[in-house]
Amino acid sequence: MNEIRYKRILLVQGIFLTILAILSYFLAKNSASPTKYLFVWFSSIILNIIYIKRYALPTKSLLEKIKTSTSQEDPSWSFIEDSINQKDDAFNKQKAEFEQENIKYNLLLDSLQDPVCILNKDLVVIYANQAFRIQFDLIDKTLPIALIEFTRNLEFQEFLENAVKVELTSKKSYFCFSQLHDSQKSYFDLKVFPVDNVNNYLCLLHDVSERKLADQMREDFVSNFSHEVRTPLTILSGQMQNLKTALSLEADFTERYSAYFEKIENNSRRLINLFNDLLRLSTVESTKDIVKEEIDIEEMLEFLTQDLLINYPDKKIHFEISLKQKKFYVDYNLFEQILINLIDNALKYIKQTGLISITSYHQDNWDHLVITDNGVGIPEDQIHRIFERFFRIDPSRSSETQGTGLGLSIVKHIIQKHDGKIKVQSLGESGSSFSLSFPSQEVLSSN
Repeated sequence: MNEIRYKRILLVQGIFLTILAILSYFLAKNSASPTKYLFVWFSSIILNIIYIKRYALPTKSLLEKIKTSTSQEDPSWSFIEDSINQKDDAFNKQKAEFEQENIKYNLLLDSLQDPVCILNKDLVVIYANQAFRIQFDLIDKTLPIALIEFTRNLEFQEFLENAVKVELTSKKSYFCFSQLHDSQKSYFDLKVFPVDNVNNYLCLLHDVSERKLADQMREDFVSNFSHEVRTPLTILSGQMQNLKTALSLEADFTERYSAYFEKIENNSRRLINLFNDLLRLSTVESTKDIVKEEIDIEEMLEFLTQDLLINYPDKKIHFEISLKQKKFYVDYNLFEQILINLIDNALKYIKQTGLISITSYHQDNWDHLVITDNGVGIPEDQIHRIFERFFRIDPSRSSETQGTGLGLSIVKHIIQKHDGKIKVQSLGESGSSFSLSFPSQEVLSSN
C-alpha cells in the first residue's frame, strides 16, 4: 500500500514538471519580457524540490523501514504458519480417528441383542442401537426423538425421570412393557447410569424373559408341591395324635410307645414347618405389589415378644426395647413376619439366660431397626451365607435348635420388596446384630 502511494507521488511530480516546463517555454518564447516567466519557472522548480522533500522522501524512507521490518519478521510468521498447519493436520488426524472409533462403537452396540439408548436430561433419545429401534418400532424414525413420542408406558417414563433426577445408577428388575397376560411377553432388567461430564444417560434393557420363566416355574413348583405335601402331613399328624390318645389309656403306654410317638410328632412338626416356610417364601417372591401403611412397631413388638417367649418356657430371656422411631411405613403382615423370624432366631440361639435388645431411629431419610442378642453368635466365615436357602450355621454351635433354614431367606426377600437393606454383624461368642433399614415415608412420597 505504501509502495503504491510512493509511486503515485513520483508520477504526480513528473507530470507537474513536464507541464511546468512546456508552459514556461511557450510563455517565454512568445513574450516580450521572458525574464518574468523564467522567474516563475525557477520558483516552480524550488516549490517542486520542497514538495519532494516534504512528501516523496519521507514516503520512501517509510517504505524502506516497512520492507526492512517485514523481512526481519518473516521467520516468525513462517514459524506461526507452520505451527498452524501442524495443528490442523493433527486435528484432522484426530477427527478421522474419532470417526473411526465412533463407527466401531456403533457397530458394537448394534451387534448387541439387548436394547441400548442414550438420552439427555430432557428424556430425548439421541442414540439408539438396532435392538432398541426394533423394540420400540423406531426403524424409520429420525433421532433425536422424545421418549413420549414412541412409548406411553408411564412406569417406564417415571423410572427414567427418577433416574435422571437423582443422577445415580438406577436399576429395576423384571420390568415388562406389556400389561396384558401373555405368556410370550418379554421381561427386562432396566439399568440407567449417567455418562460423565456430558449430562447424558445410558439406558440398558437386558432381556431376562427366560430367567423370569424359570423363576416362575420354580415358584409354581415349590408352591404346588408344598401345598400338596402339607395336606397329607397334616392328616398324618392328626391321626397320630388320635392314635396317641387311644394308646395312652394302656398302663404301659409310657414305657412302650412314648419315645416313638415323640419322634413321629417332632419330625412331623418339622416337615409341616418346612413346607409352611416354603409356601411363605414362594408367596413373598410372587408378590408384585405390597401394601404399605404407617404402623406403630411399639404395639407390634409388645405383643410379639411375649407371644414368642411362651415357646421357650425353660429360658430366662429379657427384652430391652428403646424406640426413637416408632412409626414405620411398611406392609403390616410382611413386616410382622420379619420380626417373628428375627426375634424367634434370637430366642432360639440364646442358651438359657440372655438379653435381646431392640432399638430404632431415623437417619438420612431412612428408618432403622436393630435387633441384637447375646446368643451363640455367627462365625465370621459363615455370615455371607446365612441368607441362603436351607443354610444353617455349624450344627455343633446349634445342636439343640431346630429350624428349616428358610427364615432369614424370607426376611431378605421381604426387605427387598420394601427396597430396604439388611446388615449382619457378628459379635463373636457374644451374639449377633441385625440392622434393618427402610425408606422413610417422606422419601417415598416425594418420589
